[in-house]
Amino acid sequence: MEEENRKLFFSRLQKEFVRLVDEFKLRQAEVKVKASPLSPEDAIGITKRQDYVILNGKERLLQASVMGCKGQAFTGSQGNFAGTLEDVLALSLADDFQRAVYIATLNAVACYTGKVENTVHCRNEGPELCARQVAAYFKEKYGVPRILMIGYQPALAEALHEAGFTLIVLDLDPANIGQTKKGVLISNGAEGLEEYIAASDVIFATGSTICNATVDALYNADIPLVLFGTTGTGAAALLGITRFCPEATCGRYD
Repeated sequence: MEEENRKLFFSRLQKEFVRLVDEFKLRQAEVKVKASPLSPEDAIGITKRQDYVILNGKERLLQASVMGCKGQAFTGSQGNFAGTLEDVLALSLADDFQRAVYIATLNAVACYTGKVENTVHCRNEGPELCARQVAAYFKEKYGVPRILMIGYQPALAEALHEAGFTLIVLDLDPANIGQTKKGVLISNGAEGLEEYIAASDVIFATGSTICNATVDALYNADIPLVLFGTTGTGAAALLGITRFCPEATCGRYD
């Protein structure tokens, strides 16, 4: 049962993705999928802050294009992919890159089919505008919860800390672990996750947890899960997961 629960997220997501493809009769269509890493400037433009993870080169934003719609996914892996939608559905999802291609493609298809529109990362002043809204969002939706942030996002973490929320931040980047940034202590995300979840009221997780396959414990937790960012766009829409990404833009090509 434990192994079954661990794989529950991707098992459900794959079934829903196939169902969506079949609903719109895309399985046999000549859908071309291309995914290539965007440069930091292409991904988020020119930002006031310079401490976003994509700016230090440790992550890249893959972008998939499907029938005039774009989907994105953050990943630490690099590479290019070209094929059909059928090829994407057949991926084994055995590594970060395959999962990123799959998720970016899913996001593009979700946009094409009208399940969601805002599949493209905000740029320039967008990240700052997003951070200004996060405290009010949590107060309105959850009151004054104890928040477990999975994946250090500096602007969001700082805004929540300054608003007085009890905030635990976990990250997998050795350069962040053990550091206190803008008053926020960053702990090791590879240790004690169950205890951290038990001490929290809501999980606020980067969609990158899907690509690095750490999402299962969060999805199976007994407290609400909120995904932030564009990576989790399609998964949130298909699985009914709450998503916070107020400044993301429409993925349809002009």
